[in-house]
Amino acid sequence: MKIRKNTYLVVGFLSVIIFSTTWFIRSKQEETDLLVPVKKGDFQILVMANGELEAQNSLKINAPEEAFRSAKVFQVKIADLVPEGTFVKKGDYVATLDKVEMSERLRTMETEINRLRNQFNQNKLDTSLLLRAERNELTNWKFLVQEKELALKTNQYETPAQVKQLQIELEKAKRGYQQSLETYRLKQQQALVKIGETTVSLAQEENKYQEIRKLTESFVVKAPADGLVIYHRDWNGQKKAVGAYVSAWDAVVATLPDMSTMVSRAYVNEIDISKIKEKQKVIVKVDALPHKNFEAEVLSISTIGEQKAGSQIKVFEVKIQLLEMDKALKPTMTTANTIICETIKNVYAVPLDALYSEEDNTNYVFAKKNNTLVRQQVRVGKSNNNEIIVLEGLEKGDLVYLSIPEKARKLPLQTLGKK
Repeated sequence: MKIRKNTYLVVGFLSVIIFSTTWFIRSKQEETDLLVPVKKGDFQILVMANGELEAQNSLKINAPEEAFRSAKVFQVKIADLVPEGTFVKKGDYVATLDKVEMSERLRTMETEINRLRNQFNQNKLDTSLLLRAERNELTNWKFLVQEKELALKTNQYETPAQVKQLQIELEKAKRGYQQSLETYRLKQQQALVKIGETTVSLAQEENKYQEIRKLTESFVVKAPADGLVIYHRDWNGQKKAVGAYVSAWDAVVATLPDMSTMVSRAYVNEIDISKIKEKQKVIVKVDALPHKNFEAEVLSISTIGEQKAGSQIKVFEVKIQLLEMDKALKPTMTTANTIICETIKNVYAVPLDALYSEEDNTNYVFAKKNNTLVRQQVRVGKSNNNEIIVLEGLEKGDLVYLSIPEKARKLPLQTLGKK
C-alpha cells in the first residue's frame, strides 16, 4: 500500500510538471505572437514626400546679360559670392564674376587693334607713295601732250608727211595721258577701299574692346533691393555657387526671396503621383522646427517627370504652399510633407503586415475571434503606407496577428459568409 501511494505521488508530481511546462511554452508562444485589434474609424490615404522650403516669389540678381549679348560672351564663371543666407541692402556687394577670361580677351583685342592701326598707317603711307608716283607719271604725260601740241603748231607749214607724223605723236601723247589719268583714278579708288576696309575693321575691334571693357567693369554684381541672398538653382537643380557659370541665356547669380509666401518644393514618385490633386490638404513638418506643424495645400503638380539621381525611379515635382507663416522659416530648410489624398469615413482597417494572399489572389488574415484562432478570408479596399481597409470578414472586437502563428497555415480557410 505504501509503494502504491508513493507511485501515485510521483505520477501526480510529473503531471503537474508536464502541465506547467506546456502552459509556460504556450504562454511564451502567445507572447511572441503579436495581436492587434481591428480598428474602426476614419481612414486616411496619405503620401509622404520630403521637400525644401523656398519663396513662392523671388527677385532675381542678374549678371549684365545685355552686355553679354552685345559683347558676344557666351558664359562667365562666378569667382566670388556672399554666403547663402546673407542679408543685404540695396546696392550692397553680392558677387564678382571671373575677369581672367575677359582680361585675356582684352589683351588679345589690344594686340589686334595695334595691328590694325599699324596696317592703317602703312596703307596710308603706301597709298601716298603709290599715288605720288602715278601723279608724277600723269604730269609727265601732260607735259608731253603740251610739247607735241607746240611742235605741231610750230611746224604746221612743213610737208604734209611731217605734219601727219606730228599729229600722230600728239594723239599718242593724249592717249597716254588719258590712260595714265584712268590708272591714277583706279589706283586711288583701290587705295581708298583698302584704307576704308582697314578703318572699318579697326572701328569694329575698338567698339568690341570698349564693350568688353565696359562688361568687365560691371562684373561686380550688387543687390537690386534689400533681402536675404539665396543661391539660384540651375536647370539641373544644382545651386549656383562659386565656380558655376552665368550666361546671356541664364544670367541669374542669386535671388532675393519674398518671405511673405513660402512653398515646399517636393518630389513624388510616379507610383503615387496619380493620387495627388491640387488644393489637397498637407501637413508640413520643418526639420529645424520639430515641435510645430504647418497647414498647407498642394499648389501645383508637374506634368513631366524627371529621373531621380542614382535611381531608375521617375519623380514629379509638387509645390506645396504653406497657409501659415513663422519668422523662423527660411528658404532651403528641409521639410517632411504629409499629403492627405483622401479621407474615408467609418471603416475597419488592419495593418498591412497582417494581410496575406493565396495564389488566386484570395486575401486572408490570421485572426482571433471569440478566443479562437482562425484563418479568415477578407475583402479589402484602399490602403495607405501602413494599413488597409477591410470591407468584409472582420468585426469590431476581432484581433489579428502581425506574424503567422505556429502551425496556423494548416488551418482551414474561413471563407466569407461562413462563421
